[in-house]
Amino acid sequence: MREGRDMKIAFPHMGNACIPLRGLVEYLGAEAVVPERPHRGTLDRGVRHAPEFVCLPFKITLGDCMNALDNGAEVLAMVCGMWACRFGYYGQVQHMILKDLGYHFDSLLIGREDPRVIWEKFSRYLGKSVLLKAPGALAMLRAKAVAVEEMESIARKVRPREARKGDADALLERYLEELDAASTLRRVRELREESREALRSVPLRGEEDIVRVRIVGELYVLLEPSLNFDLVRRLGTHLGVEAQPVLSTYRWLLSPLWLDPFLHLHSSRFRRLTRSYLPYILGGEEHMTIGGTLDAKRDGYDGVIHAYPLTCMPENICRTILPHICNGGDIPLLDLCYDEHTSPVGTATRLEAFVDMLRSRKGNGDAILSRHTSLSGQPCCL
Repeated sequence: MREGRDMKIAFPHMGNACIPLRGLVEYLGAEAVVPERPHRGTLDRGVRHAPEFVCLPFKITLGDCMNALDNGAEVLAMVCGMWACRFGYYGQVQHMILKDLGYHFDSLLIGREDPRVIWEKFSRYLGKSVLLKAPGALAMLRAKAVAVEEMESIARKVRPREARKGDADALLERYLEELDAASTLRRVRELREESREALRSVPLRGEEDIVRVRIVGELYVLLEPSLNFDLVRRLGTHLGVEAQPVLSTYRWLLSPLWLDPFLHLHSSRFRRLTRSYLPYILGGEEHMTIGGTLDAKRDGYDGVIHAYPLTCMPENICRTILPHICNGGDIPLLDLCYDEHTSPVGTATRLEAFVDMLRSRKGNGDAILSRHTSLSGQPCCL
């Protein structure tokens, strides 16, 4: 087996997680194979070979792995686990499917194991010097994850307020490309400062019609724009909404590695907050979904969007809980359920109707739309 710089390692897309992950892999001395962004063809390839009722992220990441192998990847890396959410079994099942299809590759499956086992796995592909490179590689991962988080966060605030539509998106795309190419921590810090100044210098208009929406739901649907029809960008650039997901690439990458202890404090607070609604862990993002919804009104949001895959067990349980929370908290809720048959046009229409309702509610006060209920008396969930 070849080692070091010649080894080509790939991992599925999920938002901009590929930027810090590429930095980690290349710092360790391997080559990161990052295929093109997932698109309809990627999803179609995954749907063709995946179990029919498996959740949508499984299907699109399966197609993504096929694209990576077609581009020369020799090792497929994936996290795994033994929790209730099926995400913990993606790696094993997807790699079995791919090998049945005739692909030849090595599997790098990383779970909650003894650190020595993880080190042995990495050293098998990257050489014995991987342990010496690990501190620097983790520092690069963290630095790039922090930079991605900061750039995306500022862009989400600027988009609905920019005087000329598209300025924030153009700057964000440019600086993310430069960040991806950065090979030193010093350059990453410079790009953070440059992007912060550039994005905050975008000419802004007034705040009179700005509404704020919190997005909760399943991790992959929240973070991967090719799956959610670019939900956050559409809301910000086209509908003038400040949309803030409760989850982020930064949280997903750094929390398992304990590179930011505050993330665990935040998660613990949400588990305590949601104990009366869901006293046990399902293995997904259920406590972030419920906790983010409970806090939405207090945090100044005008509405909540719940985005999730059709057959996601944790989020379907949340779907039965959120209407009662939103009814009691007097905050509108929009459910967006995704599978391979979901129409982007239908989703766009529902988003426009939801945003119009939020603006009407905010502009006219609570006198007109103080209680959003359907004819059956249930909470208004578009």
